[in-house]
Amino acid sequence: MLGRRLLPVVLLAAFACGGGGADIDDARPKALRISPGVLVKDSIDAKRDPVDWKDFSYYQDARATIVFSFGDRFSPHALEGEIALFDFEGSALQNQRIMPGTVDYKFVLPVRKDKDYFFRVEARRGKAAYLVETRIDPLDACDDCGKGQACVKGACVAVGCTPPCRRGSEVCEQGECVEACPGGCRKGKVCDVSERRCVGGEPAAPRAQPPARKGCPACGAGQTCNEDTNQCEGAAPTGVSGAVVSVVEEGSGIVIIINRGSEDGVRRGAQGRVAGIAFTVRDVSATKCKAFLNAKPSQVPAKSRVTIEK
Repeated sequence: MLGRRLLPVVLLAAFACGGGGADIDDARPKALRISPGVLVKDSIDAKRDPVDWKDFSYYQDARATIVFSFGDRFSPHALEGEIALFDFEGSALQNQRIMPGTVDYKFVLPVRKDKDYFFRVEARRGKAAYLVETRIDPLDACDDCGKGQACVKGACVAVGCTPPCRRGSEVCEQGECVEACPGGCRKGKVCDVSERRCVGGEPAAPRAQPPARKGCPACGAGQTCNEDTNQCEGAAPTGVSGAVVSVVEEGSGIVIIINRGSEDGVRRGAQGRVAGIAFTVRDVSATKCKAFLNAKPSQVPAKSRVTIEK
């Protein structure tokens, strides 16, 4: 009787470890569940089992650390491939190349309550056994502070806007430029930016700006530089404003994901600019788009403001 009870457990362990059985996690809908405190064992083979999927979620907001370990430290593996991380909307968040001899590949990410995150493990050459270990830590509210923000009493607080807001009409609020008097003021009223309300009287004349010393600043699309006045002239660029939500290294540059998509008027091939760097949109979904830049991650931190031409 004892032998009969143990038999199903042994079979499940064999299939889970790739012990000659059918591959059970070769597609996202069949992704193998990984959990904190549980060491998952599996294997991958470029010829017989080239793709594995893993699924992770947690019952509350937290910070997850997931480590994939290939081969062992005494017998280096020869596997070549890639591990890609996707969120519950299918957007790519991170990816790491699997290189021969390198054992550990660590992913650290904030996870949202009861939302699924998927890992695709792909073998392109060779084979190896691997382990997946997951750890959960409390979410630090200040981990996600972006450019122009500082951590104050456990919260991200804006300390300035980049680029600066338009004088006389906008104010900086939580790192973003917003209208000081939304909707404008009625005739005979002017916007008091410091009070953020419409008041009577005429607006004070803006202080004259000194001309640029060396030609014009960088002019936008459709504008030309007037060498006599050192000012950009012509139609100002119009487009879609957004922010960077993810930065991933790829080859000699980076891939950024922007929180604007086809529903906002973004189209594949559109030109854009972030942190002074030009780019071309290469992939577009309904709510997000993706672009490649010849830059380093430090040049384009998450939450950087983006402008995409329509």
